[in-house]
Amino acid sequence: MTNRKHFIDELNELNHKAIEMGRQVHDSFRKLIVACESQSLELAQAIVEQDKLINELEISINVDAYLLIARQCPVASDLRRTISVLKISNELERIGDYAVNVARYIIKTKNNNEPFLKAIIELATLLLDMLDKIMTSFANEDVQLALDVSESDEVMDNKYRSYIREWIKLAKTADEAAVEEAMRAVLIVKQIERAGDHVVNIAENIVYLVNGKRIELD
Repeated sequence: MTNRKHFIDELNELNHKAIEMGRQVHDSFRKLIVACESQSLELAQAIVEQDKLINELEISINVDAYLLIARQCPVASDLRRTISVLKISNELERIGDYAVNVARYIIKTKNNNEPFLKAIIELATLLLDMLDKIMTSFANEDVQLALDVSESDEVMDNKYRSYIREWIKLAKTADEAAVEEAMRAVLIVKQIERAGDHVVNIAENIVYLVNGKRIELD
């Protein structure tokens, strides 16, 4: 096996691990939606456990990527590809952490949070669609699909701001327990909104991967 073929095989393995990582993160948010719908503590705990696998995949990608760079001294285009996979795996790990934070909210909630679950489900569903698009974009190196994700994030941001305004109004008239739960819900939907920002970061890295140009998608 030539050095070049060996390098390509190792780089392809990095890509496969990143795609698997994306599948696991996607599955975490799918479970999260079901956990919110059913208020299942068992499913919420499964999301926390699943995060260990996501973290292990990121560590594996980091180790393999740095060894690949050290051994092969890749040319500029190959180095760009390797660094892009590193950055994308880091973003996916952060997104997975947000799923865990929401899952722990479900586990620890004692007051009535049903009025806020609808918002969590709606935003998580939007995020699930963004994750599906971004991982398809990465697998196919589809720049246009990556750019489309930025528009989806804008929809999520608008929904997020709408819920925050609604809950601020609620806090002015509700009893203490409802106000406390509303404030906790504000922090949780912020987690999902931030996850959307990290998906946009992945989109930026895909554009860089394909075109070699750094852009900022707001």
